[in-house]
Amino acid sequence: MAVNNQYDSVLSSEAEIWDQLHTKRRKPMAPEWLYEHYSVDSSRELKLIICEQLGHQGSEGWQQIKTLIKCHGVQHEFIHAAGLCHQKEAFRWLLSLMADQQEHIDYGNLAEALACWGAEIPEQILIGCILHHSQKVQLSGLAMLNFRSYRLSAKELLNYCDMALQRNIDSINLEVIRILQRRDEDQISERLYKLCTEGSDATSLSALKALGCMNSTTSRQCLKRLTETLSERHKRELAVKQLSQQCVSMHQD
Repeated sequence: MAVNNQYDSVLSSEAEIWDQLHTKRRKPMAPEWLYEHYSVDSSRELKLIICEQLGHQGSEGWQQIKTLIKCHGVQHEFIHAAGLCHQKEAFRWLLSLMADQQEHIDYGNLAEALACWGAEIPEQILIGCILHHSQKVQLSGLAMLNFRSYRLSAKELLNYCDMALQRNIDSINLEVIRILQRRDEDQISERLYKLCTEGSDATSLSALKALGCMNSTTSRQCLKRLTETLSERHKRELAVKQLSQQCVSMHQD
């Protein structure tokens, strides 16, 4: 009976905290209040929302997160919060976790938290994420790449993207295509052309649509070639559609 009463008490306490969070959802709770109501024994959802709110409060939130780390060690929700607060000290802490390679740390979560610092991520970590066996880590690595892509030449960007494309996994390929379609260099168009001819159905269709968005002379040339060389009818028809849309756009300009 004592165990049941204790369990009921925990649920009641969580219910009150949730009620307070929902009542004040338009105005963030004070960092001190959030700190005081964090407990490692709370549900995963509650711990995450408390730390998420701390993460959104910048330097003040980070100070409370640091104290929680000292008290409870590395927790999933602390990593998530560190990625949200955009503090240099939090960035250095996340990098130190990545360097430690501790078995109990969820590297997908860690890479995701680091992604927004993509332009400042050390080369070794960026490449390690892009080549990682976990798709979640790979996708976070590509998010890092996306944040720094504006600093890269077409050749440099393609070198990173080719690393990610090695395993030929659709979810990874589609993210690479999303990054590439924001550029208009000739090399990028030619790489997308290659994906149209060599990739899976999902990959090739996505690459076709990306070429259609680029609206450059080379992208039009690539689409024209594809209308003549693609073996599957539905892909040829999409190539024709994308090419015609580019031609209309060109005449309007």
